Amino acid sequence: MYGISSWAAELRCPIPARLCPHADAVQDWLVDWADRIIGPLDAAGRERLARGGVARYAGRLYPDASESDLRVLAALFTWFFLLDDACDAARRPRPTEVAALCDGVLRLLRSTPPSANSPSAGAPPPGSPHPGPTRRATAHPGPTGRTTTAHPGPTGRITAHPGPIGRAAGHPGAAQVRPAHHPLAAAGGRSANQPAPRLTVPPQSRATNQPTPRSEAFDGPLRRMLAEAWRVPYERMSAAWRERFVDAVAHHLAGVVTEATNKASGRLPGVAEYITLRRATSAAYVSYVLLEFATGRPVPDAIYHHPAVREVADTANDLLSWFNDLLSLERDAATSGGHNLVLALAREQRIPVEAAIEAVVRRWQHSMRRFLELRDAVPSFGPALDGPLRQYLDGLGNSVRGTIDWSMESARYRDALSATRPTGPLVEADRQRHPD
Repeated sequence: MYGISSWAAELRCPIPARLCPHADAVQDWLVDWADRIIGPLDAAGRERLARGGVARYAGRLYPDASESDLRVLAALFTWFFLLDDACDAARRPRPTEVAALCDGVLRLLRSTPPSANSPSAGAPPPGSPHPGPTRRATAHPGPTGRTTTAHPGPTGRITAHPGPIGRAAGHPGAAQVRPAHHPLAAAGGRSANQPAPRLTVPPQSRATNQPTPRSEAFDGPLRRMLAEAWRVPYERMSAAWRERFVDAVAHHLAGVVTEATNKASGRLPGVAEYITLRRATSAAYVSYVLLEFATGRPVPDAIYHHPAVREVADTANDLLSWFNDLLSLERDAATSGGHNLVLALAREQRIPVEAAIEAVVRRWQHSMRRFLELRDAVPSFGPALDGPLRQYLDGLGNSVRGTIDWSMESARYRDALSATRPTGPLVEADRQRHPD
């Protein structure tokens, strides 16, 4: 109805396109892995998963990952997309059911990974050798956070996102939750190099961070998938990194529950509230923590939470989220209860949707320029720390460019874009580097 050609040609992303050389091989592995965990998948299910191209999305966000690490990342991305489908499919979701599902997710992440006698023990964890012959997926994939494409269940609204509460079922204003990478308030806080606080609404102390009985809302294939995908990061990464990851997931789930509560009650967020909420629902902060898994070089908390670094991360999140909102506008108008920046602007400023699209495009263009300026202005923290920091900042850029490129090649939008696909840095640069 609104058309992609009305805005796509105006967006230019000067960040170079990158793609992990293992992406297609991992996509083949991912289909077989999901078949073992969920399975057996029928032919249509396998085809949807192949066309979803989640490994290709992860490969754009983590282009330097090893093949085994990209398997872990692709498995986690697939799980996030399926979770998004479970929480965002209905126009009027039941917030209590969504909250119970999110509670179960956090219980699993805060507990020891399943033992060898778990239901999923027969399936090799991500990163294990491919069990059988490789089958190359010939179809194109499919984006982040909200926009679920041709996958079986990134970024579902990352999207990504290759991204990031026990329960946030309270007041719809829970959208004000602090991003997972923000530091703790000074009062009663912690030293700068301690893990970030658990983002719960209402707050929960780390004393409650103990395994509790499993929620029945989070069981079956969805639980088995996360248990397997989480096993390698849990065993390899430090306790502080695991806390950072769970904090990011908790922040994302707080946003998921808040949006479900809004949709159920018919509450329409204003622009400022929506932007904050969207930073949570995108799961971008989760994908940022996974940058450290992919590089093997975690950034110390004092740098990770530094205001200059944090502003770059927030701006990158806005860029990939707003692009996704533009791309998924028609779907969101039908199913997301006004949870889209274009719709929020149109409603708040009382302007036509077409004018709101133009306003969002201008915001995006301004934020892209701002992102480059902020990234270049991040100060040096010394030779020992500047290497990991530079990899992290480059990864934030990859999250933006990777989300754009994957979205534009996805099966969901390919037909709509066939006659109006823009040229220039947005798409053509990627084709020159990585022809399909």
